Amino acid sequence: MPSKSKILFRNKNQTGWWIYCEVERWTSNRQKKLTPNSRCLVYENTRLIKAKNREDAYRKALRLGKIGDGAKTTGGEWHFAGISFLSPVYEEIKDGAEILWCKHESMPLRKIRELVKSKQQLPVFNDRDRSV
Repeated sequence: MPSKSKILFRNKNQTGWWIYCEVERWTSNRQKKLTPNSRCLVYENTRLIKAKNREDAYRKALRLGKIGDGAKTTGGEWHFAGISFLSPVYEEIKDGAEILWCKHESMPLRKIRELVKSKQQLPVFNDRDRSV
């Protein structure tokens, strides 16, 4: 009888919360036929869901993503493309809770300083309208 594969700690969940990124593409009504080289506006939406394990979280993320598939807008429509990221939330959700982490290999101090952004460099403080 084959043994069940062991789930690594980083893929286990103690909180029941999961974070995932849903990829949506907008297709213009003028685009008659899409090819692999067709260019589309893409949104990657980060969402939180509650699920008992990674399989349930994946199925739920897919189900929720498909809800808006084919949503019509002026000039085109949105299509669910799939899931680009799924990870457990490692701590209970409260003010200051760690919800994601990223391991970087050893790097020089100058690279660490480049990684850190000033307030003005953070996208949340950029109020310039890019559509103009």
